[in-house]
Amino acid sequence: MTLRPQNASAQFLSAIALLKQGNPAAAEAACLAVLKREPRHADALHLAGLLATQLGQLDEGINRLRRAVAIKPKDAAIHGHLGLALVKGGHDAEAMVSFEKSLALNPNSPETALNYGQLLLHLGRAADAMAVFNGLIADQANYAEAHHQRGRALMELGQLEAALAAHEEALGLHPNSPDYLIGIAIALCALGRAAEALPFAEKALQLKPGFDLAMLSRAEIMLALGHRHESLAVAEEVLRAAPQTRRSRRWLGKLLMALGQPESALLVATLDCASGNDDPVAHINHGTILTALNQLEEALLSYDRALRLKPDHAEARYNRAFTLLALGRFEDGWRDYEYRHLRPKAQSRRKFSQPIWQGRESLKDQRLLIHAEQGFGDTIQFARYGLLAAAAGADVILAVQKPLLRLFAGFHPAVRVIDEDEARTDFDLHCPMLSLPLAFGTRLETIPAWPDGYLKAPAGEAARFAARLPKGRRRIGVVWSGSTIHTNDANRSMALECLLPLFQSGDVWVSLQKEVRAADQPALRASALCDLTAELNDFADTAALISALDLVIAVDTSVAHLAAALGKPVWLMLPFAPDFRWLLEREDSPWYPGMRLFRQQGLGDWNGVVARISAALQP
Repeated sequence: MTLRPQNASAQFLSAIALLKQGNPAAAEAACLAVLKREPRHADALHLAGLLATQLGQLDEGINRLRRAVAIKPKDAAIHGHLGLALVKGGHDAEAMVSFEKSLALNPNSPETALNYGQLLLHLGRAADAMAVFNGLIADQANYAEAHHQRGRALMELGQLEAALAAHEEALGLHPNSPDYLIGIAIALCALGRAAEALPFAEKALQLKPGFDLAMLSRAEIMLALGHRHESLAVAEEVLRAAPQTRRSRRWLGKLLMALGQPESALLVATLDCASGNDDPVAHINHGTILTALNQLEEALLSYDRALRLKPDHAEARYNRAFTLLALGRFEDGWRDYEYRHLRPKAQSRRKFSQPIWQGRESLKDQRLLIHAEQGFGDTIQFARYGLLAAAAGADVILAVQKPLLRLFAGFHPAVRVIDEDEARTDFDLHCPMLSLPLAFGTRLETIPAWPDGYLKAPAGEAARFAARLPKGRRRIGVVWSGSTIHTNDANRSMALECLLPLFQSGDVWVSLQKEVRAADQPALRASALCDLTAELNDFADTAALISALDLVIAVDTSVAHLAAALGKPVWLMLPFAPDFRWLLEREDSPWYPGMRLFRQQGLGDWNGVVARISAALQP
């Protein structure tokens, strides 16, 4: 016999009892019965809202929780649960307000603080999220989930070793958590320790078969270990399962991009945009993939959508900068590029007490420190602005990476070249090297370029290499791959085997490839390339060897920049979606007058590039 509650309070207690018995549908019906009697029963609305979200009625759940919080605005728990439901519904801005109201009413709720920190992390505010997680751990040292989320924040901030330690702390507290196992796997993979990461991913899948994040992590590990086909099979399995969570979609998009499948990645990113239209990250990812497909105008629209949602989003500005620069729109492009310093994973910006030179003050009689900030190729390309600064009357101190010191030793009488790690205080102004185009107001038509180059090999050293090289019609240097840690290495590098048809031209072919990958060793042995790279100890040595050549044919690497800066003719082999500095479609470069560009006509089409170069080599 079922007893009928005689009033709303008794009915509500019945709802709670039914929920404790594991019958959420009956509990919801009891709550609705309460609300029929008392429509403004805040606790019944609260519980009914939670049950609706649990039963898959998200919109109805949010509606009930909003009504509950309107009736009982000082109830921290309702605000917190509304925030969580809003996050599930993709209403991040409104969720942020709800969490902040909840924490203002009850600062000691670890669950709400954790949810708030996760939302901050999702919105790209990793440093703010870290502060939240640190606070939680300070209060509860054994709060495993706080350690795990702290690990995620540290990953976003690029502090990989610390992230690994945080995930290990979480796993130590809960050894059989699939999430914590995957946290360790992801951190190990990011640290280049893929073989160590694999057992963690596999154990996570044993504990939780079909776990999409574990599957995607395993696929990324397989890719890092060189097992491309297995990685692709896992990615396709996840794609067929049509993951509904943003996290899974974004990992899948990232993996498909790494596998060289931007068209498939675009489908996933488009779905992410449709389901999270108010999330700037969805639009940024969409734009990044469109950029990889060379659809730059469409990519700009995606970045602009992200910026309408969050005008100061550093990642959106940064990606937009590259797109604008590739389109030749330098004025806006250089300005947006300054946001590189504000990205969560940005290289740490040097801090000095002296002001940054931004092009406003005269440089006459000023001591200007120009400091390198990125790769060797960037330093070689943008060091030219040191000559402009010297011409403007500055006493220039040029801080470059150690392997470039001898190369730049005789750069200009008004330019002192130092090691970037050398501490200096004897200057008036400073400027990061890649901020100089903005400071000088560089436009497409005002790019500073020197037809004969602006660097020279150390005097007399070219003759040493020239005497060692075989005689032939032409001496041609070749570079086919760059650094494996470069973010775009998969697109810009090629297999040496692709170049073998060129070596039948009757010319002397000379390797400028300092690091040869294991996969290229058989082709290198079969190629009869002249290889003196064992004698190249720094860029000055490489410059001397290049000076003894007639032509350099290379992919987009620092050696290509070096050869062009020396004034040597360079034929540059570019991927379908090239770096911003090479612009679009044109066959020449305004940065290097002696350079000729050979572009892929389709994704991965190196054979077409090589065929055009082969034709161009004919007498």
